[in-house]
Amino acid sequence: MRFIRQGAVLAAVTLMTAAIAPVAATAAQGACEAPPRDSPSYNDFVLTYKSKCATKKNYDRTFPDVTATIVVDKRNTLAVTTSTALAGAIASVKVNNKEFISSGGHGAAFQYAFHAWQKGEAASECYNPTQAGTRKDDEGKKPPYHEPSTSALYTMAKSGWTIRTESRPAMFVTLEDTKPGWGDCLSADYQDKRVPFTMGLSPYWLKTAIELAPDHDAPALENVFRATATITSEDERHDHFSGVLVAYLQPDFTKVYSYSPATRRLSPKPVASHASKDPMVRCTDDGNYCLGMYVKPEVLGGKAYYYTMTREPMDYNGHFGENTIQVTSPSGAMDKGDKVNYETYVVVGNKSRVESTMTQLHRAFE
Repeated sequence: MRFIRQGAVLAAVTLMTAAIAPVAATAAQGACEAPPRDSPSYNDFVLTYKSKCATKKNYDRTFPDVTATIVVDKRNTLAVTTSTALAGAIASVKVNNKEFISSGGHGAAFQYAFHAWQKGEAASECYNPTQAGTRKDDEGKKPPYHEPSTSALYTMAKSGWTIRTESRPAMFVTLEDTKPGWGDCLSADYQDKRVPFTMGLSPYWLKTAIELAPDHDAPALENVFRATATITSEDERHDHFSGVLVAYLQPDFTKVYSYSPATRRLSPKPVASHASKDPMVRCTDDGNYCLGMYVKPEVLGGKAYYYTMTREPMDYNGHFGENTIQVTSPSGAMDKGDKVNYETYVVVGNKSRVESTMTQLHRAFE
């Protein structure tokens, strides 16, 4: 997962798949076999997560994918799925049969990623602990690119309406990966030749929780789930540390809005990229499906911010394009043994429902 500078803004950009070669058609195509690359159904096949087509193995451990569900308004089902193939990252958020998340590789989906760097330097893709795995995890693999992750998953289990995970994130560009990363960085310049770097792993531990109602602290808001995480460092001191919770959304989430606590309304924002201290929302063109992120004002603080980005298909993103929404949380210096906590409320529904839910959240937490 990479950071690039756009003005003064750090944005997360991720390799969604490896370079893709055309897939030959077969007479009788299996449910987990990709249609031809030029088929209209190819993108949907790759980008829409299918648990049955994803590995359940992580190193010598086996985990089933975990799904937590709740019925909203007594008629709509909200389902959130964490994936073994993606080392506990969220691979799917569905309302009824509508998928919100764009998966298709270890650099997409809905996950945490981190950067650490020294004073006078800059964030680099070559020091980029990434929850779901590495860019090499997709190289030479078949679509939909959900084979085992280098990130080490140790816990992924559900209790009530909560899913908890524990993992050691991989480096997105591993030490053995000699191909330059974004900005022509080299992993050998950023990672020492020692364990865990030599295993493709980062010197960090990540614990996450996904809480659907009624388990979170706004239980009346059934269309909200709470995402929390704690990362612990085992590395040397870094002068700067930054965490991102980023969601890659399906290609039809083309509209971008920010929510103003002052007016209690959603306002259209530039599609290409937008940074904001106000909560952000992405919607389908018709406004029937939206996903927004909300962070309590005291948690957001003075440094963290919301960011959305839209990128056209290109070699780097596997020619799928990107529609992202994220919360970026710089936290200053990080010493060995330090912990950083994260908390984000994810809101789903149509545009009107998400707008009113943002108002309810802000009233509860301002």
